[in-house]
Amino acid sequence: MSAADDELPDLDWEPFDQARTHEEAAPVRQPGGWRRTNIADGELYDPRREVEHPGSEVFFPPVPNGLDYLVSVVEHLESGDDRASARDLKYAVLHLAAGAEVLLKARLQLEHWTLVFKDPGQAKRSELEDGTLKSCSPEETVQRLKDIAGAAIGDKETSAVLKLAKHRNALQHYGLIGPAANARAVESQAAEVLDFLIRFLDEELLPALPWPEMKSTETDMEHIRGGLSRIQGFVKKRMQRIRADLEPLRDRTVQCPDCDQWALVPELDHRVICRFCGTSQPTHDGATMYAVFVLGRDPTSPDLFGIMAVEECPDCGDESLVVGARTAAAPDEPVFFCFGCAQVVPGLAHCNRCYVPFRSQAGKTACSDCLRNAAVSD
Repeated sequence: MSAADDELPDLDWEPFDQARTHEEAAPVRQPGGWRRTNIADGELYDPRREVEHPGSEVFFPPVPNGLDYLVSVVEHLESGDDRASARDLKYAVLHLAAGAEVLLKARLQLEHWTLVFKDPGQAKRSELEDGTLKSCSPEETVQRLKDIAGAAIGDKETSAVLKLAKHRNALQHYGLIGPAANARAVESQAAEVLDFLIRFLDEELLPALPWPEMKSTETDMEHIRGGLSRIQGFVKKRMQRIRADLEPLRDRTVQCPDCDQWALVPELDHRVICRFCGTSQPTHDGATMYAVFVLGRDPTSPDLFGIMAVEECPDCGDESLVVGARTAAAPDEPVFFCFGCAQVVPGLAHCNRCYVPFRSQAGKTACSDCLRNAAVSD
């Protein structure tokens, strides 16, 4: 290592921690530069994390283990969209999902140790201690936190966590490919899940810990908060850059199922493109993904009201009409939106007999086919 490599950047140490010496606050080197936290204040990353010291003991209780995963996430993503590598994306997804699972189950375990088992009635403490237990699924974890621990977890937060778990499973078994393999989408999703986890930690988990344990999390929490602000800053900055392009398209812009930003625009060349993350799909696939991952529809079966994920549009004939879609122009107003026509289709209603969308006239509640069949039967 050259003398230049040994020199420290000329930064103001005093605001970092008045009580620490330069030796105690020595920076940690990593390839590509200095790892930092609170970049706006020019502060070097705090190396007091014992787990990063050479020869430190391998000891990761649940909460420190979960936080260490989140520290890794922000380190992989904080370099920005132009520098995030394929490896960064891979480990960001894996570690964020792992961190979320560990921290949610840590809170569940505080409620009662048996609750982290798939079947609490068959729980054995010996299996918990040696790690051989069959644990509850992400869906079961969230539901138990809501129902038993009384944790405040909203529907949107639940959806984000479960979506992340699915991406993690796909990555572990099949690799990160397709729309999920997108730097901007990963950062946007990470910002959403990290934002939820920080609130969950502040409100649900950390206050339930003994004071010494809660105090020991401060260093990691500082770094995670700083990383989140930089990731969120990237999302905000990019949305500001594309706002002018999206403004005249608000009446045909919907929420992207990959990055969750209001930037998915059906184009007139039978493709759907997200102006934020770059996801591009044929209209039918884009409509289906939107209906399934944004609206929560079943891709193969109708809901309780007989509505399919996608329907045939009476105007263009494409099977790319989504009932109950919401546009950026009116995000609180559900509409009939055709991804093939790239617009809201006015004047439609659901036939009260076959449930197929039709153009309602003169107050009719059934489509012409059903009315004709009824007349023949009579």
